[in-house]
Amino acid sequence: MKESKLYQKFKDKIKEVDPDCFFYKIPDTSYLGGKKPFDGFLVMKGIPFAIEFKVDGKEATDYQAYQLEKFKMAGGRSIVCHETDFDKVILHITNIVTRKEV
Repeated sequence: MKESKLYQKFKDKIKEVDPDCFFYKIPDTSYLGGKKPFDGFLVMKGIPFAIEFKVDGKEATDYQAYQLEKFKMAGGRSIVCHETDFDKVILHITNIVTRKEV
């Protein structure tokens, strides 16, 4: 699966779970002279999430891991969504916003 398909699958499913959530895919900014910190933002029930999508067994780069940690330290939630744990990620997010997980 390509990362763009995983992103679309995530977007479709998360909108199914909560039609009022806000999801934004950060465009590739390398041509503007900077790296994007992660793939997208999700705000669900007022809780901000930074999300990085990974396929083919890849992991977040050191830069992405650093940015995800900074987001978390600022009070947000950071998640790396692999194609193999897609359903678990959706459930994890849902549990956080319904206060079943911290």
